Amino acid sequence: MSDEAFVRLQDAIISGELPPGERLRDYELAERLGTSKTPIRHALDRLADNGLVEMQRNRYTRVAPIDLNRVRNAVDLFGDIWIGSVRHVLPVIQDDDVSYLVELADDMATAVNSRDVIGFGAALRGAATGFARIEGNAARATVIERLGPQIRRFSQHSKDVFDWAAVGDVVASIRDALEERDAVKIRAVLVTLFDEVLPSIIDRAEAEGLAGTTAE
Repeated sequence: MSDEAFVRLQDAIISGELPPGERLRDYELAERLGTSKTPIRHALDRLADNGLVEMQRNRYTRVAPIDLNRVRNAVDLFGDIWIGSVRHVLPVIQDDDVSYLVELADDMATAVNSRDVIGFGAALRGAATGFARIEGNAARATVIERLGPQIRRFSQHSKDVFDWAAVGDVVASIRDALEERDAVKIRAVLVTLFDEVLPSIIDRAEAEGLAGTTAE
């Protein structure tokens, strides 16, 4: 039950159904989700570990504000992990692995074409995790999964300033490099994505006040 509560609350926070600053009362959440307070408390502890809620001792729990510095750090680490997988995977990659990764790149392209920011975030996470799985590195996959909610929540709140043209160019280049099995090109494209494209979206969101606000 705590796993189900965690997933449902995480999804509500990422989507904005539970906005930054929203007070979270365990008895209200238990009634809303049709469970007891114990699974809710366990779920809130996990959400706090992931930086999605803030727990004030002897006071209250609330949805955490979007911390742009934390988002920047998550983007940096996400990129480092993915690039690290590329170094290990490309020298030994097999035909079926290439086909699998190209399909994941196509999922990203589909999300870009439909301007589906949540779909793009899920596809991006899927592609990075795909490399980690081929590498056989469960630790990388675990960290990617942990970083995902912070990035997805930011993306949902900042979708109005998302640079779809730049992101689309990167996705097309990733697909081409995969088909060419060109590790140097893939790493270069990922550096562009994580050092330039995504940070510029974060900067634009900050400048326009589209993230980092809290509800009173």
